[in-house]
Amino acid sequence: MAKFVFNPETLHYEEIENSAKLRVFSFGKFSLLVTILFLMIFRISEDVVQSPKLKKLLAHQQQLTYELQLLNRDMHSYSEFLERIAYNDDQLYRVFFEVDPVPVTKRTAGTGGVQRYSELAEKPEGALLTDAWMNMDKISRQLVIQSKSFDEVISLARTKEQRMAAKPSIQPLSLNELIRFGSAFGMRMHPILKTYRPHNGIDLTAPRGTNIYATADGTVIQAHYTTGGYGKKILIDHGFGYRTLYAHCYKILVEPGQKVKRGEVIGLVGNTGLSTRSHLHYEVWVNNKPVNPINYYANDLSPEEYDRMISLLAKADPSFDIH
Repeated sequence: MAKFVFNPETLHYEEIENSAKLRVFSFGKFSLLVTILFLMIFRISEDVVQSPKLKKLLAHQQQLTYELQLLNRDMHSYSEFLERIAYNDDQLYRVFFEVDPVPVTKRTAGTGGVQRYSELAEKPEGALLTDAWMNMDKISRQLVIQSKSFDEVISLARTKEQRMAAKPSIQPLSLNELIRFGSAFGMRMHPILKTYRPHNGIDLTAPRGTNIYATADGTVIQAHYTTGGYGKKILIDHGFGYRTLYAHCYKILVEPGQKVKRGEVIGLVGNTGLSTRSHLHYEVWVNNKPVNPINYYANDLSPEEYDRMISLLAKADPSFDIH
């Protein structure tokens, strides 16, 4: 189609001839507009009307997301189950064998910083992937720690007979010879200094010369007079963290290095050292910590004898010695 333009000099309309360059430029501009329009239509149609391939990919992605969510849910359940096992381990099994629970800091120790999971965040479903890896790391750590703890508990179970023989479990004096209790275990008013101090054992009043019995199998490590106030003292190592101490003896009947059995007579009640009257000061130590001997004292008592012991304990006199 021809185009005309008015020429003011000739006062005539003159026909404009389309050059090849102008025709190419016009065609290129038209093509660009068509291409842009096509891409817009394609993008809109892709969003509105999904192709079968795209539908399949989206369905696959949704399935993977769902399975990751299920995996994380299951791993949370496994972790909670392991936490219940750990609680039973600390509060039942290890208590039974009188060993310390696994420290909380050890059970909850991390396996690395967040940088370990930084690459996952850039992937599709990065949050779910990161959660999954963190859960797997936590469960792996729990399994390793629990496995080691159970190995220790199994080892303790295999030595149960030796441990039971080493555990103080009878009274060091015959209840028939026991007159009364002196100081009980725990804080008390110091009879000389008049200040509250810990009393690491119990005091048992009995006539001079009354038999003192080893409360468990063990090896005598001390049997001599001491200057710290205990007087003639016997210290027995029973193994497995147990030790017992017998003080203020009138006479010592064992020697250092000697093996003794539960119920064997090891000395006689006396009044040596810093003591106000004839009695036995008895201590039980577990893993280098003093514990209440009453908890290791009444295993061979009848209910009637136990009631009598408790009655005597209620009338305890804290003024026997300075320990």
